[in-house]
Amino acid sequence: MLSRIANSLLWMGRYLERAQHTARYVNVHYFSALDAPNLSKKEYVLDSISCMTGLSYEYDEDILNLEDQNLIYKITLDETNPVSIKSFINNARENARGARDILSSELWESINKFYHSANAYQGKTLTEEEILSFTEMVVHQCAIVNGYIDHSLLHDETWSLIQLGIHTEAAGQLTRMLIAKVRDIEKTEQLKLGKAMETYQCIAMLKSAEGYDMSRVHYKSVPNLKKALEFLILNKDFPRSIIFNLEAVNNCLQKISLVKGEEKGSVEFFAGKLQASYSYLTIEEIQDQILPFLEKTLDNLYKLGSLVDQKIS
Repeated sequence: MLSRIANSLLWMGRYLERAQHTARYVNVHYFSALDAPNLSKKEYVLDSISCMTGLSYEYDEDILNLEDQNLIYKITLDETNPVSIKSFINNARENARGARDILSSELWESINKFYHSANAYQGKTLTEEEILSFTEMVVHQCAIVNGYIDHSLLHDETWSLIQLGIHTEAAGQLTRMLIAKVRDIEKTEQLKLGKAMETYQCIAMLKSAEGYDMSRVHYKSVPNLKKALEFLILNKDFPRSIIFNLEAVNNCLQKISLVKGEEKGSVEFFAGKLQASYSYLTIEEIQDQILPFLEKTLDNLYKLGSLVDQKIS
């Protein structure tokens, strides 16, 4: 396979995952913030979503001056913002177009429909109803596209490259989300808002990864910070956990024919070592230093993504 095609498949998967995670996070937190009496909506959205999406007012002071609706527009529909949801969808479709000849017609049509659905949203502001319908549409369409990836492609090199992009990005996006939520919880502790607010933040954390219901099934209790982090980082059976995605990355690398060998410094060596380091980790070992642990995890995932890019290109 040409490296250009392989790169398009990889990044198609990555952009789809970015769109899905960002949409779900905005949906959960924007509408949860409307019911949060102790934090203003704009402050809540800025502090939590900017950390998750990569929009940082440390580098872009104009964000501080945005009204709520304009901030949401910048994150969702602003095509001049490279980390907006619409930019992710446009890039996913562009990468799919570059590999269209080896995709099923069903998969291509689902991505094309997703693109046109997203671009049907126009204008410079979004009402609350439009924010809800847009983010729900993105999550729903991503689920449809993922279904066609799994059920209309041969599970060969093409499928493995898309999955490699999806799982590499999923681990990174979840880590970014966890960092944002741990900071939110630290803020509630500083403001002395009580255990009820911490539980509220843990539920939002789990819902942002579609893990709330399965967490309750697994633990049979109301979530707390320790259980939420353990579930999202170390549960090998939950498909959005970090360890699950690291295992999936390793499986994909083994299936890609052009990637062989596990010499020191290779992507296979690094990915295998990273997965192994999580396989026997316990939440007790990391819970007291969770933020430094997550920041180190994110650095490792950036390195993993860079090594994957170098290998494919």
